[in-house]
Amino acid sequence: MSAPAKRAHKATYSTDKKKGGYLVRVAGPHASEFVGREVPVTRRDDTESTEKLTKLVWSGKDAESGDPVALYQFAPKPRADDEIMF
Repeated sequence: MSAPAKRAHKATYSTDKKKGGYLVRVAGPHASEFVGREVPVTRRDDTESTEKLTKLVWSGKDAESGDPVALYQFAPKPRADDEIMF
């Protein structure tokens, strides 16, 4: 059996310093080409969730590594409010 292919991109959550809230930060060779796609986003505890990227906010080079990065807005998910019995 062969091992699964290693991902070329990594997506993480990032704080939106201008508007507040969160964005998704994608790092990799084609970071700015994921609008409209669902991507796995890694949290700090190494768990993943899938987010649909809706709008490209910014793209450029990372200041430290020089790798291409992009910031995206993502579609909100409905809250899972369980109905509480009174």
